[in-house]
Amino acid sequence: MTAQRPSGRPESGFTLTELLVAIVILGVIAVVLPQAITLGLRFTADTGKRVAATSALGALGRHFYGDVQSAEEVTTGPACGVADVIVRLGRPGTDVVYAYDRPTGSLNRVTCTGGTVVSTSLGRFDDPTPAGPVTLTCGAGTPCTSPMEVTLTVRSDPAAPPTTLTAVRRASAS
Repeated sequence: MTAQRPSGRPESGFTLTELLVAIVILGVIAVVLPQAITLGLRFTADTGKRVAATSALGALGRHFYGDVQSAEEVTTGPACGVADVIVRLGRPGTDVVYAYDRPTGSLNRVTCTGGTVVSTSLGRFDDPTPAGPVTLTCGAGTPCTSPMEVTLTVRSDPAAPPTTLTAVRRASAS
């Protein structure tokens, strides 16, 4: 006796070949998808770092050139009670200090007028070298007592070369 199938009922289910093809496709997706997600996240994080570095350099540039041009006195000495002074730019009644905050990695611009101290974070930068990131010269690389040129070298992204900003004072207070 042979079993008969009731007529009118369609066949349901997968064949063995269809099942194997579906498993292979799912396997390929399972291998490729995590790698694509990881690559996308890494790309997004790197882009965020580059945008932050560009923003920090832009903020530094917006302030640095004007501060140096209007300075009557330029030193690397302390001012405003600020630690880790990189450069102090003085004019009558006001000192502008660029200082590095080691715990946060932030380069700060501190303005001291009268008894008021205002600190502005310019962004995150790499720790300055022990020799200091500032060079003070009279021009053409000549050291002097009343510098006319201030060169600041910073690195906002460890993977990128350092950025050098050179600003020239408008007048000498000699």
